[in-house]
Amino acid sequence: MTSGQCDGLGDAPYPGSGVNQHCAFNDYRYLYQDGTYANGSAFPAWGWIIKSGDWVIVRGSIGTGVSYRLGAAPPTQTTYCDSTNVCWGLAGDAADSYNPPIPAGTAAKHTRILGENYAACSSQSARTQLHGGTGLYYLLNLKSTSYVDVQCLDLTDFSGCSRSVGACAATEDYATNGIWLYTNSTNITLADVRVHGLAYSGIGGPPGTGFVATDLAILGNGGAGWNADPGDGTTGVGTMLVENFNISWNGCAEEYPIVDAVPYDNCRDDSTGGYGDGFGTTTAVSPAPGWQIHFDNGIVSYNTQDGLDALHVNGPGTSVAYTRVLAFGNEGQQLKVGAVSTIQNSLIVGNCAAIQQAIPGRPATTGDNLADVCRGGNEAVAVVTWPGQPTVFQNNTLITGGYLGIEVEYATSDTGPTNTMLYNNNVFIGYLNVAHGQNPAVLYSNTDLKALTNPGASWTNNATYGAKTSCPQAGESAAVCADPGLIDETLHAYGYGNMAPAVTNNVTGKGIAVPGITVDFNGAPRPNPPTIGAIE
Repeated sequence: MTSGQCDGLGDAPYPGSGVNQHCAFNDYRYLYQDGTYANGSAFPAWGWIIKSGDWVIVRGSIGTGVSYRLGAAPPTQTTYCDSTNVCWGLAGDAADSYNPPIPAGTAAKHTRILGENYAACSSQSARTQLHGGTGLYYLLNLKSTSYVDVQCLDLTDFSGCSRSVGACAATEDYATNGIWLYTNSTNITLADVRVHGLAYSGIGGPPGTGFVATDLAILGNGGAGWNADPGDGTTGVGTMLVENFNISWNGCAEEYPIVDAVPYDNCRDDSTGGYGDGFGTTTAVSPAPGWQIHFDNGIVSYNTQDGLDALHVNGPGTSVAYTRVLAFGNEGQQLKVGAVSTIQNSLIVGNCAAIQQAIPGRPATTGDNLADVCRGGNEAVAVVTWPGQPTVFQNNTLITGGYLGIEVEYATSDTGPTNTMLYNNNVFIGYLNVAHGQNPAVLYSNTDLKALTNPGASWTNNATYGAKTSCPQAGESAAVCADPGLIDETLHAYGYGNMAPAVTNNVTGKGIAVPGITVDFNGAPRPNPPTIGAIE
């Protein structure tokens, strides 16, 4: 902005006179465009003023009433320029005025986009808000960049429209997606970030290696939470860790302004024009060295398709781990894995019709249109077995009234004895499924369940109560065939209960020590022998 007041490269206010002074911009968009009606290709009209390794600190927070607009001028205006003839749209594509890729940092010095309170950002009010408008395609473009940290931000729009309900009206001031990733997005860090209320997805695209997200909330986005399918057959690669997360109510619109405690309505699923996965991917083999996904210590709930759906992830070196996950109320399966899988220390409730209930705090008239409730066979968990690599399901608590608890299928045509499963220390509680006329089976396969008894498998120290199948089953050992004695064993129509063992129970000290599991769902130490289930 050589003709503007500030150069945007100094943390100081405008001194009161002069042009291009060493002071801060008052609009986030000036960091990457100069306000002319540019075509999105040439600097300085389009392109970041910051360089590799720079820090951007965005002042203000939700608590102080500050929010920065991204995108073109509101659609109520006759042009994509504001009243002072500053133009935030792109020539020929004004509504898609997302930022260019943020300049890459290095391993030694990351580029950082930070809300002002980044050093202490655990509360929502501490975050700095960026809100999109006028059909903005993505609020934050992290494609084709590396070593970038994004911290202490709230990403949203000021509209209650959802692309799943129908095309948002031309007069609505909405943004489509939150964060844009691709396999060339490597060594990206998100911390204390909340992405909510967008017309389609909170996050779009699969990341490259070195992706870490901590304290990530993806809530109430109209199409999906994290749609990791970019539509071109590309899938993720390398390491991906998501911890301390909440991925909920995606497939629903978030009301604006927010007036209800649970501000999600107009929910759609895959049969009514929506999508609704909390996390979902394309069906493609990940290139070497594979994709290593790990979700740890978080909540996935009330999404209008599946909760965490990694059923289509596969390829040499690819693995998926869900640890300390609370999964409930998702309209399809709660957890799905198609690669080598590890599910441990998790609480899983198979109440897939929860979103149809009158959940306190939701708008009185929700406008929901859901026609595929309990899709995918009304089962809580789906996993596969791979030859020579065990499928792990240990120290979990699963309560369900569905058709079955866990479906186990073969991933390849090799159904031989090297397919194995380690199924240990799990609590299963089943309730009558009225439509099916039966209590649920604990485990089911369309082929067979030999993976539980093949050489190298382990099927021990599980507590089973209320299942259609007998207890113990043939090949199972050290089974607890009685009420496990949890504080709350109710199958809640929505939500979940306290699934910790009661004072008097049948699971404390009845488990078998599992290498690598040193704490429970709550982070409490595991003794030897441990308690059966997710909680000591």
